[in-house]
Amino acid sequence: MYRAHFIRGGQTMFFENILKTSGFSMETLAQLCNVSVRTIRDWKREKYRAEYDAVIFLSKKFHTKTGTIKKVDIREHLLSVASSGGMARYERYGPVSSQEDRKRGGRISQSLRRSSPQKYRLLGCNVRKDFKNPKYSEKFAEVIGILLGDGALNDYQVRVTLSKTVDREYAHFVRVLMRDVFGENPSWRERHNVIEITLSGAALVEVLENRGLRRGNKVRHQVDIPKWIFTNKKYQRACLRGLFDTDGGIYRHKKEKRTYVGWSFSNHSRPIIKGVMDILYAHGIANSLQNETKVYIYSFADIMRYMEVVGSHNPKNMQRIVGARSKF
Repeated sequence: MYRAHFIRGGQTMFFENILKTSGFSMETLAQLCNVSVRTIRDWKREKYRAEYDAVIFLSKKFHTKTGTIKKVDIREHLLSVASSGGMARYERYGPVSSQEDRKRGGRISQSLRRSSPQKYRLLGCNVRKDFKNPKYSEKFAEVIGILLGDGALNDYQVRVTLSKTVDREYAHFVRVLMRDVFGENPSWRERHNVIEITLSGAALVEVLENRGLRRGNKVRHQVDIPKWIFTNKKYQRACLRGLFDTDGGIYRHKKEKRTYVGWSFSNHSRPIIKGVMDILYAHGIANSLQNETKVYIYSFADIMRYMEVVGSHNPKNMQRIVGARSKF
C-alpha cells in the first residue's frame, strides 16, 4: 500500500480545497474513496498520511492540485521507523536481555507456575500437570505391559498405538484402563491404519520412569519388565496380559493336513523376552524360544491354561480361542 507524502500542512490544505471545490460533505467523500468518515477526518487533520491512489483520484475528479507530494511505500516506511526506533532504544538502554537473562526468567516463570498452578490456569497459562504416583496394582501392571508392548514414552507424552482394523474394541479398553490408573482421560486420534491413545505431561513420564520404564527407543535401550512386577504373581499375570494383548496373538497353522492352534509373543528387547518366559514358567506353562525374539506355546493344553490363568482383554484373541476350542 502506498501513501501520499505532502509537505507539512499540505495534506490539510488539499482536503480543504477538495471539500470547497466539490461542495461535498465528508460523508460523500468517504463513500467516493471507499473509506470511513473518520478516516477522511484523520487525513484532513494530518493524523495519518492519506492513501496515494485516493489523493490522485480526488485531484483528477475535482481538478485540484496536490502540490508537491511523494509516493511512499508504507511497508518500507514502517520498517525504517521500527529499525530507527529499535536502534535508538538500544543506544539509550542497551540490549533488551541476554540469553542468560531469558533463561533465568524462564526458570522463575516455571517455578511460579509450579508453586501456584491453579492461579496460572485461571490466567490461561500453560501449567505443568500434576500426576500422582499410581499405587502398585493389577491395573497398573497391565498398563506397564501395554506400554512395553505397543507404547512409547518421549519427553512429554505417553502413547499407545494400535491397529485401527483389528484392535478397535481393545483400544477402547486401553483408553478406559489408562484413565482409571492415571486419573485423566487420554486423547484418541485415528490416522492412516492406526489408533493413537495419548496422555500428555512431562510429570507423567517422570512418574513412569520412577516406576521402572524408560523414555526413548525401547529396543535400543533393551528395556526390561520393572522389578516390582515380579514381587506379586497377580502383577506378573496382569503385565504379561498387557504384553501379549499388544505384541502377541493366537494363530492357526496347518501341518500334515491337520490344523494346529499356536500362541506367540514377539519383542526385540531380550530382557522382556526373558521376563515373559520366566512368568510363563512360574505359572507352569511350557514355552519355547525362537530367534531370541519370539516365544511360542504349541501345546493346546498350555494355551488353554494360559487363557484360564492369565486371560486376555483383546477380543480378537478371545474370538480365536473360542473358534479353536470348538474344534477340539
